[in-house]
Amino acid sequence: MQIIKVFLKGTVIGIANIIPGVSGGTMALVLGIYERLIAAIHNISLETVKSCFGVLKMKAAAREVFWREMRRIDVFFLGTLGLGAVVAIVALANAMTYLLEKQHDPTYGFFFGLVAVSAWVPYQLIRKKTWVSLLVGLVALGSVVMLANTMSGEAMLEKEQTKYEMKLAQEQAFDQAAATTKKHAPWHLLLMFIAGAVAISAMILPGISGSFLLLLMGAYFEILKAITYRDFLVLFVFALGCGIGILVFTRFLNFLLKRWHDVTMSFLLGLVLGSLWAIWPFKAVTQVGEKTIYLANQMPTTIGSNALLTTLTFLLGGAIVSVFIWLEQRRQV
Repeated sequence: MQIIKVFLKGTVIGIANIIPGVSGGTMALVLGIYERLIAAIHNISLETVKSCFGVLKMKAAAREVFWREMRRIDVFFLGTLGLGAVVAIVALANAMTYLLEKQHDPTYGFFFGLVAVSAWVPYQLIRKKTWVSLLVGLVALGSVVMLANTMSGEAMLEKEQTKYEMKLAQEQAFDQAAATTKKHAPWHLLLMFIAGAVAISAMILPGISGSFLLLLMGAYFEILKAITYRDFLVLFVFALGCGIGILVFTRFLNFLLKRWHDVTMSFLLGLVLGSLWAIWPFKAVTQVGEKTIYLANQMPTTIGSNALLTTLTFLLGGAIVSVFIWLEQRRQV
């Protein structure tokens, strides 16, 4: 039963990673597994690597060391959670893409209700509600809103226009080999490494979009081009930065949660509440090519079927989380 619950939580995190503006870290926090996840990743070390190579010796002592290490890093939890996330992404990516394109407002309305009500979970984890905790939470909330507003509508249009032009270039069969012959200067590879470390660290934090930070660092289109033109060197360096970044940053977060638990949890709660700004369902709309682009937040101009359906999905998302919270509280009694 416990494995099924972890698997289902992994699927929710996987779905969240498909939705632009919804952070997997947010869902881990509101599902009550954030601290366990950070601690498990924090435990991965050089000893983990050694035990994995050691088990190849096929000796009983090496197998014992291996399984002891696997228990230390909570590998069944990480594996089940990761499996759930992968299954959700593979199975539901097309469905979520359809919903985001055809039913944008109701889909975001569902996640808005889900995150808004779920904020109660990290709030409960704050043992002592002090003025310091409140102030830190407000700073985090304000920071996410400011970050979300860093990019103007014009900049967002420019980003989407560039992506559209790159797609056209592919369709017109541009010479991809020529695109990969550019020199990989050391400073450029260093930027890709740093970008990977920063992006993956942001994805761990609730309410922060890793792709958005890549855009601010000027690395977003570089990674997009590397994927498009199969620039494996850039992708390898970026992935290396991601791997090292997640190991280092989770250690930092684990330290903060142990040393200043309530203040850190208040900061994370602020990030969750700030993310509501990014996933507000009603936005101004424009068109780039065949793609619909959603810009600044706005209130619905009319109370029509779309607004009513969005309100219903908001209530549904909130109701589902409320039931889960109630069941969890009953289990703990």
